[in-house]
Amino acid sequence: MSSLRTEQNKQGKTACLLALKCNRCVPASTGGGCFTTVEICQKDEDVCASVIITFPKYSYFKRCMKASDAFALTTISSFQVFTCSTDRCN
Repeated sequence: MSSLRTEQNKQGKTACLLALKCNRCVPASTGGGCFTTVEICQKDEDVCASVIITFPKYSYFKRCMKASDAFALTTISSFQVFTCSTDRCN
């Protein structure tokens, strides 16, 4: 279930928004293991991402991300980037 987040609009009115939740698993070092937790994404992070790095050393991470940043990673040939936009879909 999504978490509620409050935000003020330009008129100073408070709105409740649903925040995306993603699995987070970021190894401390390249190729290392990690423990999966759940993170609540910031308002500008609109996708959950799973990224596999195949060169020079295999590694991976999962986390909230801006869709534009995920798209930029797809330009790197050694990165396999998967994105989705529902809670814990990564």
